Amino acid sequence: MKVLITGAAGLIGSEIVKSLVDAGHQVLATDRVEINPSPTVSFQKGDLTSPDFITELDFSCDAVIHLGSVPGPLHDTDANVLQNNVMGTYQVFAAAVEKKVPLVIYASSLSIYGTAWSGPWTSPEYAPFDENHALHHYESYALSKEVNERSADMWANRSATAFIGLRFPHTNTAEVFYEFRRKMEEGDQETLKTGAKILWCYLDLRDAANGILEILSKGAKGSATYNFAAPDTFAHKPTLDMLAEYHPTTEVVGHLPGYTSIFDCSQWLEDFGYKPQYLLDRG
Repeated sequence: MKVLITGAAGLIGSEIVKSLVDAGHQVLATDRVEINPSPTVSFQKGDLTSPDFITELDFSCDAVIHLGSVPGPLHDTDANVLQNNVMGTYQVFAAAVEKKVPLVIYASSLSIYGTAWSGPWTSPEYAPFDENHALHHYESYALSKEVNERSADMWANRSATAFIGLRFPHTNTAEVFYEFRRKMEEGDQETLKTGAKILWCYLDLRDAANGILEILSKGAKGSATYNFAAPDTFAHKPTLDMLAEYHPTTEVVGHLPGYTSIFDCSQWLEDFGYKPQYLLDRG
């Protein structure tokens, strides 16, 4: 397949570029940051919010993987984060539809639910929580993810292009999550707070890439958004203990034995079947 990937310099993007190349796909990559990709990868540097740059990109492809965005609310002002993430995404979606790209896969975020970057302390209403959980935004990064999901719905309604959004949790290497757990075990208060706000959910970069390869393999229709995370947590205590300590108002509505994640990914598993393989060792 011929695949265009935006945000190719990011953590997830660089892992996916590698996986696409290894799988034998033809890869076109872009980012605002210069990278030195494999000789088999065609790279263009540019800004997705620029209409002129969008016209330079080759959308005559089998799929677009859209990851290009400001990666959080602390990297710029609220207004700039919203403008960049929404307008860059809108232009990528519009170009994909215009060029009749069959499939667009894009990054949404666990942050959409509002707990990760909220000013006041916020907790999920229930656990485990699925894609139907209410969204409580406190900043423009989370808001941009919801706008992008609704944008995907609109473009799917008016075209034959399919849109799949993945609500990623904190996605990184296993070493990063082991370090999180080590600091939590040592009682580091800042790490304990951060872990609780991101709900101890994680995904290994390799699983993120493999999940996207699975979508490319199976294809899709319409517009859908999925929770996609590891089935366990990186927390140092069992899930019910962590909820009782940090999110006592959360109603437990399902079975959460041991270190089970409170991020319900059952819809993803039903539709695409890929179970994350790179889980943390508790031995």
